Amino acid sequence: MHITEPLPGEKRARLAFGLDWAAYPEKAAKESRTRYAGDFSATHYVELKVGNERIAGFCAPATAAPGERGELRGVKLFSGAARVAMLERVRAKPAVLVLMQDGPNVHLVHVVRGAVRHDEVVAIAQAAKRRDELARQSARLGLALTVLAAGDALAPGDERFSPAELLQQKKVGLIKRVPGGIPTSAVMLLALAIAGFAAKQMWGALNPPPVVNTAPSWDQRYEQAMREVFAGHKPLASQLAPDVLTLLDYIDTNRMGWQFEKAECPATGACSLTYQRAGGSFEDFARAAPEAMQPVTFAPDGLHLYARGPALPRAANLAVANMKAWPDEQRLIEMLQTPPQRMSIKPLNLQSFGYEVKLEPSRALISEPPPRDERGRALLREGRWEIDGYRWQSPLLAALPPNMTLESLSVKLDTAAPEELGRVGIHFVAKGKYYVVH
Repeated sequence: MHITEPLPGEKRARLAFGLDWAAYPEKAAKESRTRYAGDFSATHYVELKVGNERIAGFCAPATAAPGERGELRGVKLFSGAARVAMLERVRAKPAVLVLMQDGPNVHLVHVVRGAVRHDEVVAIAQAAKRRDELARQSARLGLALTVLAAGDALAPGDERFSPAELLQQKKVGLIKRVPGGIPTSAVMLLALAIAGFAAKQMWGALNPPPVVNTAPSWDQRYEQAMREVFAGHKPLASQLAPDVLTLLDYIDTNRMGWQFEKAECPATGACSLTYQRAGGSFEDFARAAPEAMQPVTFAPDGLHLYARGPALPRAANLAVANMKAWPDEQRLIEMLQTPPQRMSIKPLNLQSFGYEVKLEPSRALISEPPPRDERGRALLREGRWEIDGYRWQSPLLAALPPNMTLESLSVKLDTAAPEELGRVGIHFVAKGKYYVVH
């Protein structure tokens, strides 16, 4: 376990990384917590609720170095991994890997569907290897891994990450002492187990259990995949994408000597803004920035800064009730070939004046083909899409069918736009998934 220096503005608070994590059902939380604390030789724990489960990290601060033990008296410890897992942009993605450089070490936090899978402290030389290992692991599980990196010695991630984000939720991740004593339910279970042990052994000898195939059937795995599609937050692209573009219309393109460069918006939470220096100073920008734009961070190159953007509006989610009205894959291609796109001769790469639609072929929800008795059944498939265009083409986004969901939207100030746009335009790139019944 590694404990950081005191947090800015909180002299008696520090972050801890490198906890041992486990998941257990909500109903058996007390018994499971005690059992895992014993397995990990832990004296303290932190607990998060994810769905119907509790995710807990365990540690033993008393095993810190002698000098550190003296420094930790009266100090509140918070789990850095727990704060990472509770960030909105982390919870919105299926799998996220956060790498934060801290001197010669790197804090590595791997979160899958809101649950902490790995909480490690590694040397800088080991960070790239662990990143590759977790990327391959995510690929085998069919999870899209997003890497967030912070540190000059680390390779860039898919998105920027600022350690200051861990200071936003000051009450999240408090590490508490494991309650002492044996739970009453555990005592009762132990007594029942002892009382019934002899009878169970005799019954088992006379009646050996049948061999049961516990592996889920193809139909069960398909139904589980269907539930995952409709259970998550999947906003309709036709609603969220135009609303976000409208929201970003109110962003100041020039502010305190800094020019707006781009905005990155996930499917939920808030956008992140990037400004480029145009004669201003970082101190002036940070001082004048409203609370809604905090935290403001300065890029190492000295030419950019990052700020919090507007909160995303709510939008309707993908609905199973609308499946009957969804177009099939071929009809979807035809619908996206709006009149301005008729010049295209490549059906999966529809291109026109500044507006480009890319559709990847759909794939089955599970890789294994269905059994013979299921092959005539209509099955749900998913594919990825991307649309590049300019702000004035947002009505085309509003016309997208209800089987297309939005995962991200990036907007940038394009100073090399076509002459028809006056050589300056607001360019967007929208990405997401589409679903068809085949």
